[in-house]
Amino acid sequence: MSEEFIREVDEDLRHKQLTGIWKKYGPYLMAFLVGTVLFVAGNVTLKNYNESRYAKVADQYGKVEQSVTANDMDEALKNLAALSDTKVGGYQILAAFKEAEIELEKGNDDKAVAALDKLVKASGVDKIYRDLASLKAAMIALDTASYDDIKSRLAPLTIEGNAWKYMAKELMAMSALGAGNAEEAKQLLTQLEQDLEAPQDVKNRAKDFKSVIE
Repeated sequence: MSEEFIREVDEDLRHKQLTGIWKKYGPYLMAFLVGTVLFVAGNVTLKNYNESRYAKVADQYGKVEQSVTANDMDEALKNLAALSDTKVGGYQILAAFKEAEIELEKGNDDKAVAALDKLVKASGVDKIYRDLASLKAAMIALDTASYDDIKSRLAPLTIEGNAWKYMAKELMAMSALGAGNAEEAKQLLTQLEQDLEAPQDVKNRAKDFKSVIE
């Protein structure tokens, strides 16, 4: 049995292991992102709901939700288009993530990423929301984008003090593994595992991924 054949089998098994881990944790991470967006942006919109200047935008977003409930995604996107450039606090954020969610459901990953990228570049939007958009865009593009692309999106989020640094490092590590850059992935996972302030579930996932590499 040739060494090349053994190596190919080993790489195939490793890929299946990585896929299994991602299937285990990926939905949890995505649900966390969506929940976070609804919570933080929702707080802003609800706080200002009764102010007259918010009423029209609130009504427009209500039409979006009605269309989604009726499973009329094209109409929902049409209503969202009217909100894409709104400056009313919270709704620009909600609209961008809702558009990405709908496009993702329709199988239009590129359009979902584009909606999030628009929010990333939007002026007047707090950095924490723009970073969150970068994070979700990277998650959507994880299986198709190059590691360099994922890294350029996420590296700015890995600095100390950034609210999303742990998730950003996790996604960068997964992208590095998918690109065959095991050493960089291992370095990122080691940083997560040894970070005294990292949540325990983050450390556990880092350990799981590292076990596949080693």
